[in-house]
This record gives sequence, structure tokens and C-alpha cells, in this order.
Amino acid sequence: MKTIRTGKFGKLILRLVEKQGTYFGLVIGAEGGREALIEGANADEVWRRLHVEAGRASPMYFGFDGARARFLRFFPAGFQSADFDDHERDYKVAAKMKLDKEAPLVEAASSTGFG
Repeated sequence: MKTIRTGKFGKLILRLVEKQGTYFGLVIGAEGGREALIEGANADEVWRRLHVEAGRASPMYFGFDGARARFLRFFPAGFQSADFDDHERDYKVAAKMKLDKEAPLVEAASSTGFG
């Protein structure tokens, strides 16, 4: 077994290892226990999935279903809620217009200095 990559995600340790052409991703907890094990044929994909699993190990994780439920508490009719435009959409549209003006997509894709 050969360690390919290691990293940290908060207090968790991420480790990507290769064994006989297969990649294994490990999420190791603060106490040294294994939180998750991921297996795959592509190192980059296993490393990406490892970060997803590390995020899920956090007590702050609420996932898609939790995010959707929270959104619907604020806007019961979803995007059609009466308050949605005033509270959410308008400032995002204004920010997008400013972004388009300051960093046009064609320029941003091939230039530097927009950060």
C-alpha cells in the first residue's frame, strides 16, 4: 500500500492510498478512528468523494434535504413565495449585473486580475 496524498479537513485527516491499482480514501477522526472508507479506480474522483464524506462527518452538516427544508421554512411556496424576490432574488440579480460589467465572461475566461 502506497500513500498518494494526505490532507486535513478541520480536525479530520484525509488519506489517499493506492493498492494494486485501486485507490482507497480514508477519513480519520481526531481520535484516530476511521470515519469513512472510499474505494475507486480514479485517484482524483476518490479524493473528491473523500472531501464530501469529511463534510458529512461534521456536526454542522445538514445536506441537501436539510438545506431544502430550511429554505422552505423561509419561503413556503419556494421560488414563487411573495417575499422571495425582495429577500433573495433582487440582490443576486444586481450582483450578477455588476459581475457582468466588471468581469465580462469572455475576458474573465482568458484574462487575469479579476480576483
